[in-house]
Order: sequence, then structure tokens, then C-alpha cells
Amino acid sequence: MAISAAASAFIYARLQAPVFRSSVRLEVSARFDNGQQLALERLLPQLSQRVKTSDVAREVDSRLRLDLGPEAILGRLKAEPVLQSAQIYVEVDDVDPSRAEAIALETARVFEEQHAARNQGIPSQDRAIVSILDRPSAARLVWPQTRATVAVAALLGLVLGAGLALGLDYLDDTLKTPEDVERALGLTTLGRIPAGGELTTAGAPEPRQVGVAAGAGERSS
Repeated sequence: MAISAAASAFIYARLQAPVFRSSVRLEVSARFDNGQQLALERLLPQLSQRVKTSDVAREVDSRLRLDLGPEAILGRLKAEPVLQSAQIYVEVDDVDPSRAEAIALETARVFEEQHAARNQGIPSQDRAIVSILDRPSAARLVWPQTRATVAVAALLGLVLGAGLALGLDYLDDTLKTPEDVERALGLTTLGRIPAGGELTTAGAPEPRQVGVAAGAGERSS
């Protein structure tokens, strides 16, 4: 079962379309006073949600000329706030590694520009500045993870196989040894003739295994 499960998992993984992931970080900065920092911590989750809007996705799709539509772009996009470092972590998953990197970079650019436009008219001391911290990471394969999938499948197959073997052994009530006979009949085994012995006479029948058990005043075979 372990081998079958591993082989099935390997075939399944090979049939899956590869998915690549690229990420980019946006830094959010503001005046370094306690009040502004607390406000920034409340603002980060809101900003990360604004990254995943149809306006941003539509502009990215238009600039890159992907013709995917905003919904398809949003389906590839994730944005999470990182409060400890005051950053927004943007991830893009795509079957094309170069397209994943391009979408990640253009999403960061579009959001940076849109946020700068919203800052117009706000006093500089009250502004939260969004800027691209670095270029997108090189796209890496995130699915399928063939080795991990095969290892997990083999382990599950091994566990299920062991459980099945123990269950079959527990349900097996056939008599295989003299001890089984004595335990089932309550009689003592006096002797047995092993099966599979060589024929001593041409044409003689093959010996059969026979167990002989004797009890108080009675004999069974």
C-alpha cells in the first residue's frame, strides 16, 4: 500500500500544472512619534486590503496588456500586513514565472502611485508614505511539491497498510499451530506429520499434515 500510494502521488503531482510565486515588499513609513505609530499599526491592515482592489487589478492588467481581467489578477494576488516591520507583503501566483514577477512589480507600482495621489492635500506630518522596498523575488515553484507529496502519501499508505494487516490478523480465526489446536479444543497434541515430505515410493500420495490430540478418554485428529 505504501508503494502504491507513493506511485499514485507521483503520477498525480506530474499531471498538475506548475504554479510559481513571486513576492514584493511595500514599506509604510510615517512620523516617528507614539501617536502616529499606533495609527500606522491600525492603518496597515487597511492598506493591505486596498492592494487587492479591482481598481489596482484593472490598472495592472491594462499596463501589462495581459487581457486577463481584474478578477483573474485578484485571483493570483495576496497582500498581508507585517506589523513588526511596517510592511505589506505582496505575493503573486501564476503558471508563468516571468508573468508572476511582472504582476508583482506592477501591482506594487500602481498601489504606490495611487496612495501618493490620495496623500495630496494631507499635511506632510500626517501622511503615511508607501514605497517599494525592493524588486520582486525570483519566481519559485510552489506547486506541485512532488517530493513532499510522495513522502506523505507513502507514510499514509504505510500506516493504512499496517492497520489493515493488524486488522486481518485480529479477525483471522484459523488454526495454524499445535498451540492454536490446544487452545481451541482444550486437548493435548500428541504428535503431527509434516506436510510436503518427499515421496518414498513412486506413485505414493503426498503426505498430509495431521495433528493428533488426545483428551480424557477420547482422541481426535
